[in-house]
Amino acid sequence: MWSGGITSWATAKLVAQRHGTDNLVLLFADTLVEHPDLYRFNDEASAELGVPITRVADGRTPWQVFNDERMIKIRKFAPCAKYLKQIPCRQWLEANADPANTVLYVGLDWTEPERAPGVEAGWAPWPVAMPLIDPPYYPKDHWLDQARKAGIEPPVMYAQGYPHANCGGACVKGGQAQWARLLRTDPDRYADNEREEQAFRDALGKDVAVLRTRKGGTTRPLPLTVLRTQVQGTNALQPGFDQDDWGGCGCMTDIAPAPDSITEDAMTTAESDTAIAENSVRLHLVPGGEPWETPAPLTGRAAAGLPAFPLDVLPGWLADQVAGIATETQTPPDLAGCIGLAALSTAAGGRAEVAVRGLWREPVNLYVVVALPPGARKSPVFSAMTSPLLQVERELVERTTPLIATAELERKIAHARAEKAAAAATRADALQQHEAVAAATDAAMVAEAITVPVLPRLIADDITSETAASLMAEQGGRLAVLSAEGGIFATLAGRYSGTPNFEVFLKGHAGDLLRVDRQSREAEHIERPALTLGLALQPSVIRDLADNAGFRERGLLGRILFSLPVDLVGNRVIGPDQISPDVVATYSDNLRALVCALAEWTDPAVLTLTNKAADLVLELEREVEPKLRMGGAFGHIRDWASKYVGATIRLAGLLHLADNPTTGWGRPIAGDTMTRAVRLGRYFAAHALAAFDLIGENDTIEKARLILNWIERTKPSRFSRNELAKGVSRSQFKTVTQLDEPLNLLEQHGYVRREPEPERRGRGRPPSAAYLVHPQFHANGGR
Repeated sequence: MWSGGITSWATAKLVAQRHGTDNLVLLFADTLVEHPDLYRFNDEASAELGVPITRVADGRTPWQVFNDERMIKIRKFAPCAKYLKQIPCRQWLEANADPANTVLYVGLDWTEPERAPGVEAGWAPWPVAMPLIDPPYYPKDHWLDQARKAGIEPPVMYAQGYPHANCGGACVKGGQAQWARLLRTDPDRYADNEREEQAFRDALGKDVAVLRTRKGGTTRPLPLTVLRTQVQGTNALQPGFDQDDWGGCGCMTDIAPAPDSITEDAMTTAESDTAIAENSVRLHLVPGGEPWETPAPLTGRAAAGLPAFPLDVLPGWLADQVAGIATETQTPPDLAGCIGLAALSTAAGGRAEVAVRGLWREPVNLYVVVALPPGARKSPVFSAMTSPLLQVERELVERTTPLIATAELERKIAHARAEKAAAAATRADALQQHEAVAAATDAAMVAEAITVPVLPRLIADDITSETAASLMAEQGGRLAVLSAEGGIFATLAGRYSGTPNFEVFLKGHAGDLLRVDRQSREAEHIERPALTLGLALQPSVIRDLADNAGFRERGLLGRILFSLPVDLVGNRVIGPDQISPDVVATYSDNLRALVCALAEWTDPAVLTLTNKAADLVLELEREVEPKLRMGGAFGHIRDWASKYVGATIRLAGLLHLADNPTTGWGRPIAGDTMTRAVRLGRYFAAHALAAFDLIGENDTIEKARLILNWIERTKPSRFSRNELAKGVSRSQFKTVTQLDEPLNLLEQHGYVRREPEPERRGRGRPPSAAYLVHPQFHANGGR
């Protein structure tokens, strides 16, 4: 199933390697609107594989299909996918491929396994295989590089920043961000689609559009004409469009529904905000009413719906290590990827900072926390990613030990000379005393000036705040706390002292002046403390963070980059490939080189930004700022999101140094590096929302579950608030008004819908609020 994208090429390469090319068919459904460079890529790839492209086509363009079908799309379903991709391919298969001896290969990769069941079911009776879903887990950049090594330049749309190379960037299943990208990279194609859309709107006489926007809880069409004005009018106060909305393609994976599963109104007007069946998502219809989507879980954002770790943003030597460790241990790449970032922070934290603009500087140390349940093999991954740091720490200790011995001897001798000079000064007569005191003073100052190096220490494990502060003072202000457990949070909350104490962890992230009091000598000041935190812990620990004294209120949680990967336990490959020793050696060598290149720096290396990188920072600021408002996407986690841009800049600094382990300190951060950091920042932003959902699980959710239990037990199709009050426990809901918040939560998650209040006639108490129930809870036995 050849789309002309890089993963279809990679899939074809793997199939050719395993089975040869004698019976290999590259089936390409041409929409007639592809980017000219995609056809070039098809020709070169076909020649390199030695297999001709088998082209099928309906003969219409997408807009011709939209006009014929009188619809553009209904969220997951677009008629262009059905008529221009799926039907032509199925007709070819029916005529040329017996399901008994044919396998369909589809280029889904390991970042989208949730689509696999829908693909397999949709293309029955032909069996489907998706080799890129299985280990080893390679990022898309790996396959782009492999194509170049094979002498084929990938489709230019990848270089332009598109996630795929279909339909010349004008895919109607793409989101606002993709169409904004099209406006910037191919304004003529954008203008053509804008004219087609307006003509369609005029012919249909309805407010329909390729895109949709959601404001104030209401979803509305967003015409391309309006998006163009928003993109061109973007400024610091009003980003104008949703820069996170990339949508999704899936022309060969989102199988067209049966005709009777779509309401006539939805088919003709495209105004219904409906979800078409895809994998586990089902369309629930009420005759004559608005369709229902599958309800969202009450436990916040599920890990399965969160973005996968973007391996391709990492430098090759680190990406290869992460992919290899993830494959061998059968763990999500997020785990090794996040600990890899903590390892970079350990190597460079406190030794480099990014000069953003003016007085704004960001150190490059991170706090990273990955959550996986017990038995998920956190410890072996942790060991594999941090062992090079322990090795280089041992090397630094071996190098420093002789210097310590020499310095201690020199200080001992100098103190002896100072004591001798002091004794001589006490015996000197009045004429010689002035010179003797001066000589004794000089000798004492020489002795005090001799500094004995301390044994280098890069990593600590379960440590108290007091000990961490002392170690940071000894180590020039930097230290990493790396652990495969979450006990550090209990320690900070006062497990040993009985009193919460985490000031060092607050200042160690921000780089604020830290005063360290010592019993044996005067207090020391750490001007730029740089603490790294890298933890792999259980999700229950994150859930419990809200109960620890002051963690949220004082800003500790807002400093953490959270990752909540999908748990693979129960779906792991038995006997997976082991990581290559060469990959491990390269990872160790580069991490060691980065540590050693910055180990002797006392003042941090200052990393500057190129103009392009600085512009990308401004773009990100414009995007994030409005979302911090109350009611905005980040309004409820503004303690975290207010540090979002800064965290992205820190990531850019680490990626830059990792790209150039020995010379990065002398080069500016490029725009490409900042682009990669922005992608990584978006990953952490999505996971932060999920983490704070987990932290914020509260009494309202528990009460919503009680109401849902009542609905599942009694199976009403409709109920009033008073009816509900009589059915639930009075010990849990002492007043009827206590039902309001959990009912609102159930409505937000799609379990119920509040009916419009009827018009009041006459006096008296207004009728009790009434709610419709999702059909899946009353279809069997409802009243």
